[in-house]
Amino acid sequence: MEFATEDDAKNYSVSVTSKHIHPEDIHRRLDDYKRYLASARGDDKDYWQKEVNSLEEWINSDEFINGEYPRGIDELVLELIEWRAAIYAFQNVDIKTDPFKTHAFYAQWLVGGTYTIFCLLGKLVSKDQRDNSLRKHWEMVSGYVSHSGLCGETEVEFINAKMHHVRGQFTNKNSQAMRYRNKVIAHNESLPRMEWNELDKDIELISRMWSLITMWSSFGLMEPFRKSDQVFSGTESVFTDEEIRLLQEQRENYLSKVKSWCTKCIETGEEIVNRSPFGTLSISISINDR
Repeated sequence: MEFATEDDAKNYSVSVTSKHIHPEDIHRRLDDYKRYLASARGDDKDYWQKEVNSLEEWINSDEFINGEYPRGIDELVLELIEWRAAIYAFQNVDIKTDPFKTHAFYAQWLVGGTYTIFCLLGKLVSKDQRDNSLRKHWEMVSGYVSHSGLCGETEVEFINAKMHHVRGQFTNKNSQAMRYRNKVIAHNESLPRMEWNELDKDIELISRMWSLITMWSSFGLMEPFRKSDQVFSGTESVFTDEEIRLLQEQRENYLSKVKSWCTKCIETGEEIVNRSPFGTLSISISINDR
């Protein structure tokens, strides 16, 4: 696909990356946006007005009413990170009683989470041009990203080499994660060895690609990750208060890793600009003396 202007490319990018809100969440989200709009000033007010308008348009669209929409790339990336962060926490905290060996529910949770991670990875780097994948979208807009000032001088070329269909990173030869996904998840051929830190190398590349597209095309995502106390809520009967605190801490450590990957050149490790794909909401109060 070719775009007439860069603005057209940005609008298209937002449409395919944005997480499509499920019906049970959408009216709550609209109320939140209207509240943000009421307290916003200047450019922030314009931003939240556009968000409200866009959400109301989506609610009334045939696609939303009929449920005819794919999962946005944002949702796939964030869910991949969420699952990996939770599993990372369990891998880095010593639990007195090992629930993954003693409780069937936790054993099934770990297997399900592992399969979900590799399914999400496969969707994001799919080579099928029919798919709404990060790989496909990167190929469409990376030319604009390379001139955005957001990346290293040769970073886009470096990423393009990593994304090569045959010689790139996401092949059975160069990625333990892709080999595991293809051999175990997709085709049930064999059970190759998988080391989680090797998966993190793939997540680092995905995170950087996604963050460059997000920073180029939009203001970023507002506080997209779940709160750690929500992630581990309901586990109080299995883990001690101290274990839960440590699990929350380790999950935050992983999210900090991801945020660092998103903001640094993947080729050199250098921070190019003081920007992030993640935003936080802040409210300031000013008093005018008259």
